Amino acid sequence: MPDLKAYLAEKYMSGPKADAILAKVPQKKKKRKAKDTSAAPSGGAIIRDEDGGWPGEEIKDEEDIEEAVIASDRGFKKRKTTATEAESSWITVQEGLKQEEETPALDEQPMVVETETPFAGGLVNAKELKKYLPQNNLGDVDATPEEIARAQETVYRDASGRKIDTKAAKAEAARLKREREEKEAKKMEWGKGLVQREEQEKRKQELEKQRGKAFARYADDKDLNEELKSKELWNDPAAAFLTASPRRPEYSGPPPPPNRYGIKPGYRWDGVDRGNGFENKLFQTQNSRKRRGAESYQWSVDDM
Repeated sequence: MPDLKAYLAEKYMSGPKADAILAKVPQKKKKRKAKDTSAAPSGGAIIRDEDGGWPGEEIKDEEDIEEAVIASDRGFKKRKTTATEAESSWITVQEGLKQEEETPALDEQPMVVETETPFAGGLVNAKELKKYLPQNNLGDVDATPEEIARAQETVYRDASGRKIDTKAAKAEAARLKREREEKEAKKMEWGKGLVQREEQEKRKQELEKQRGKAFARYADDKDLNEELKSKELWNDPAAAFLTASPRRPEYSGPPPPPNRYGIKPGYRWDGVDRGNGFENKLFQTQNSRKRRGAESYQWSVDDM
């Protein structure tokens, strides 16, 4: 066991611990090698060195040494060195090719960016506050007042992130509003009758006529008297004595379907029958009754 520790300490360990283990182990005395004698002793005993190797090895090594060739190159000797070469122990074998450095383009050259300390808040004097304000940095930019005003405009975007032109959007909204108002005006116009529209046109024409006349209208106003005479009133007592009585308008379109009272449609009728079909059924039953009466009479007088 002590031999194993000594072996491990000698081969694989270092430091004070290994020195302490080796100090405890007694050192073996080296044996003196016996001289190799070619002639055997007279007693007949042969002394053989076990550590010497195989017989004949020493002779072979001596032959190799004698056959060795001494190199005639003396380049490894110390040569004279200059002051610069004396400083470093490196020797230049072959000088390398120097590559010419190409100057980079203007857009590829490095740019020096001056970094400013960000505004952290807190107590700031007036000079530092002016430096951080954005409107004070406009003097460094060479821009026209129109470009500066355009840059300060508010940018509006839709849900997808695209910019919205406010002027075009306002014009489009105004156009849609105008179209909507025109459609509503047409609906209101078609909702009125023909008489109401004619009266509205007459009032417009009358207002255009009255623009050039005086504000007050008296009893001897000829136009006013003609207008009052042309009006028909249901309770007018003198309407029966008038010689030229106005004729009422009548319907002048396609012949209307008959009815049991013989009433004609009004002159504004558009020719569409909006009844429930009772009048047609009534006339059909009347016609079928007359036809059956005529057939029965023919059968009754057929034998005569």
